[in-house]
Amino acid sequence: MKEDRVRFFGAITALVLAGVMLILGIGQRTFLAGPAEIEYQAKSSGEEHYAVIPASAFDEVTGQPSVVLEGKNAFAAIGATRDVEAWAAEYRHLEIGVDTKQKRLNAATVAAEAPKAADGGDSQAEAAKTPELLDPRGSDLWLAEYGTGVSNAGASPSAAERAGTLRVPVALKSDQSILIATNGADPLPQKIALAWAQDRSTPLAGPFLVAGGVLALIGALLYLLAVDHDRRGLGPRRGRRGPLQGIRNFFSRGGKRRAAPSTTTEAPKAADAGSGTAQRTAVRRLRRAAIPIGLAGLLALSGCSASYWPQFGGDAAPSETTTSPSPSKSAPVPVNDDQIKRIIGSVADAATQGDDSLDAKQLEARFTGDALQQRTANYKIRAKVKDYEVVPPRITNRQESYKLVQSTEDWPRVVLATVASEPGVKKASTPSPSATKSDAAQQQEESPTLALMLVQDNPHVNFQVSRVVALRGGQKMPDAAPAEEGTARVSDDLSTLALTPAAAVADYAKVLQGGDKVAEASAFNLQDDVLVTKSGAAWVAQAQAKAKKDGNESVKYSVTVTPSDSELISLSTGVGGALVSATLREERIEDSAGGRAKPTATASVTALSGLEGRQDKLVRVVTHQILFFIPSKTSGGQVQRLGVTSELVEARK
Repeated sequence: MKEDRVRFFGAITALVLAGVMLILGIGQRTFLAGPAEIEYQAKSSGEEHYAVIPASAFDEVTGQPSVVLEGKNAFAAIGATRDVEAWAAEYRHLEIGVDTKQKRLNAATVAAEAPKAADGGDSQAEAAKTPELLDPRGSDLWLAEYGTGVSNAGASPSAAERAGTLRVPVALKSDQSILIATNGADPLPQKIALAWAQDRSTPLAGPFLVAGGVLALIGALLYLLAVDHDRRGLGPRRGRRGPLQGIRNFFSRGGKRRAAPSTTTEAPKAADAGSGTAQRTAVRRLRRAAIPIGLAGLLALSGCSASYWPQFGGDAAPSETTTSPSPSKSAPVPVNDDQIKRIIGSVADAATQGDDSLDAKQLEARFTGDALQQRTANYKIRAKVKDYEVVPPRITNRQESYKLVQSTEDWPRVVLATVASEPGVKKASTPSPSATKSDAAQQQEESPTLALMLVQDNPHVNFQVSRVVALRGGQKMPDAAPAEEGTARVSDDLSTLALTPAAAVADYAKVLQGGDKVAEASAFNLQDDVLVTKSGAAWVAQAQAKAKKDGNESVKYSVTVTPSDSELISLSTGVGGALVSATLREERIEDSAGGRAKPTATASVTALSGLEGRQDKLVRVVTHQILFFIPSKTSGGQVQRLGVTSELVEARK
């Protein structure tokens, strides 16, 4: 009896432990589990139009953070903290923090800073102005942007975004922030919340469930064996029967070896035969049942996800925001490769629209200065002169390998990038090779590599192309530091170069005006410089010779070449020397000088000025956008003209 109690006690103990483990395993996935998400909301007066959330706010609560916005035109942008704060500084806005004790977001109002006065401007008058509210969507400052109608990285807005609900999972670096807004005209979204998805993995749930299931099976088996043992204790007749007769024989293989020899009567032999057959049948059934039972257990285990089990593959990368602060730099690189790619793509789109429609208004968002002036004049001429031979090559979004990025936290910011181009006009027929240039030279002339000088004047405007320079074919660009390291903008009077940038531009203007025999020419590498052989003094000589041939030698030709008023931009290559972007203004003068022969306004001149027929005096203004490389003074090298883009931009009497 004592042994029976021990058996029953062991079976019941196993079943109780199984129940406890199963409850613990199931409980970890249900009533013992914490919240799936923690969400804090912010309150505002409804008057602010912008809000800033620093990266540090997301570290106040553990979990994968998200920004949740509800409202029409809800918008969120991720950018460098310096850029987000600079963009919002001129406006009254909210700075959002986290109050973990009150379980809410704190929204502190930040007063607007007075805008900086322009050079020579009145600072008090500037401070009195109320800045115009701007739409932050599409700014070049943002690393990523999300919102209703906003397509980030080519993704279309979801149905929830179109309905006015925006949820943005974030993983910010320590030097990044988020700008919250709408379209600028409307106040902030009705709901601004930060949500942290909690880790729902329960690594002990799987072991508890498996251990509970195993103990339940063991307990049930022990209980049945105890019952069977108790039944066998009632006597031989009761002991030969019962559901566990096969199990006993399965675990008692010695029974077959203890069978008596065949010396009994026919009746016992028949009984033993029947009993053996029943035993073998029960064993076979038990073995067949073990297969589906094992498969069912495997399926049950495979149905549990990895979150049910301990992970021994090492610590996973944390999903929180600020795990590794960015290295500090005194002058960080303000744009990365993805931003530059997006900027150039936008420039190419604007140029394509302008080139196709000959409408300069299509360029205004992405072009400024000399680049805009040249293309505007070209469109004006081509709109009236269908066979005008000067067609600017099409700017593509295919970047070449060379680029320089100014390292700075302030504005203006400068990027020099090279891109491939395509011929501006598809020609119907190709002249025979014998009568034209080589294929390589022809292709280089029609679709040269272009150097784009991109300038961002302040945080509220995008990068614009100030100059487009067609690089010389076969010209090797100077070595430069990697774009991700950035470079410095150098002053116009930097004396460590072979020539200061200002002096180099002024001296090259003298070379153009006076020819390659002037004293200043020795500082320049003029080999194969077609600008010197076709413009300035060379143009005067060629035009005068043609006039004499035509019997119009009384017409006097002269030229004046000076640096234009547009800004000189010089960037250090980072490994010695500097690239200088400048524009020269060449005035080509035709004067009858009181003679009978008079200059005649051509179709291009008429398109720009409205002048027609013979004039006493004509002045054509051609601008040359030029890119120079000035080596360091210690190198002893000459200044090189890397490329030029020339265009007739003005004509007058």
